[in-house]
Amino acid sequence: MTKQNVLVIGTWHLGSVVGACIAEAGHLVHLFDQDPRVQEAWRKGQPPVFEPGLAELSKSLWQKNLFFLEDQTHQDWDWIVLGHDTPVDDNDRIDLSVVERAFDEAVKNHIGPRTHVFITAQVPVGTSRRFRSQLKKARPDWKAEFFYQPENLRLGTALESFRKPDRLVVGCDGATPEARVQQLDRFKNLVGGIPTEYQVMSLESAEMVKHAMNAFLATCVVFANSVSNVCEVTGADAWDVMASLKKDSRVGPKAFLRPGLGFAGATLARDLQVLRTFHKEDSPSLFAQIYEQNSLRNEWVLSQVTKSLKGDLKGKTAVLLGVTYKPQTSTVRRSPAIEIGQLLKSRGMICVAIDPMADVTELTPSEAMNLPFKLETDPALAFKGADIAVLITEWPQFQELAWPTLLASMKQPLLIDTKNHIKNLPAQSGRVVPGVPHVQA
Repeated sequence: MTKQNVLVIGTWHLGSVVGACIAEAGHLVHLFDQDPRVQEAWRKGQPPVFEPGLAELSKSLWQKNLFFLEDQTHQDWDWIVLGHDTPVDDNDRIDLSVVERAFDEAVKNHIGPRTHVFITAQVPVGTSRRFRSQLKKARPDWKAEFFYQPENLRLGTALESFRKPDRLVVGCDGATPEARVQQLDRFKNLVGGIPTEYQVMSLESAEMVKHAMNAFLATCVVFANSVSNVCEVTGADAWDVMASLKKDSRVGPKAFLRPGLGFAGATLARDLQVLRTFHKEDSPSLFAQIYEQNSLRNEWVLSQVTKSLKGDLKGKTAVLLGVTYKPQTSTVRRSPAIEIGQLLKSRGMICVAIDPMADVTELTPSEAMNLPFKLETDPALAFKGADIAVLITEWPQFQELAWPTLLASMKQPLLIDTKNHIKNLPAQSGRVVPGVPHVQA
């Protein structure tokens, strides 16, 4: 392995993991981010977001292979990595401006004639080619290579996903298969030569892989919930149905087939919205239908709460279990708990939420002020006198709560378990599970 000097720009969740793992592979990595909050964290050698194992890895590498970039004067790096968690608006449409500004800055100040460019930020198909053309026009002396990798870092297991991916897709600008193989060898040197299956393809194809994969996963989620709705009115059990499907070799045990809430966060929705832009407004789009069907799924929670409380919601209290959009992360942005809380609050309910890791400081002051629930650290206080509980995020810690005591402290022991997560409840408790046509005892 040839040691490389690497600058990672954009170091929230994605860039932090990529930068730390590249440093772990033996390269000298400097981190930079335009966000003052991220800068403040990294100046102390601390990742700005929680990810299991990331703080420990960063600490072991800090000031050895991993640094924060303070001097913004021109430097001729071996590699520039754009690792932004690309923001989206309220309709899940990409705001590419932060990535575009970072790339413009890199072209002016950081990219030399032999600097390779690696984009792993989530960008619409065609962006890498456009950036490459922009670079060639601005810097005619640039003679290096341009790569795009569709990130596949799952929050909660991101380090392992980078170190041991199922397969690694690499987009590059080689005109011939031979040129692409040569470029792939350079890329493998950067990421540590991970012994796994590699696929090398054009920049556009690699970008499209990300869109297509997330659209497929989103389709599976909506499909499972659509089947779940039918099961609830026919007497079938959706969990048995999905378990059977996963045993079919054409589907597989890891398929995204779990009745429950719709997909959350911005990742899947973002790529559906990108794909929608390539369809005419007056023609049907599968991607538009999937997006819209998913957006209706939180209504299922409202309907179950309304049914359980016999239609009388005003002034009633709901405990929301889980604020982060998935377990093993601190990220709350675009969490289903916020949307469900807003739905319940609009019907006059009071919402209290508990979560072992939620970090609301990442929200804007306006978003934090308008949270539809009060965060409570003590489950006993949250449950006392509540009318209903709704499990939203399947944190393992929730399985270990003192459920008999907590349910007994409620006005009535009702739980909407959207993830079929809590087992062994007291016999007198009412547990509603998606895809099951009755209240389980």
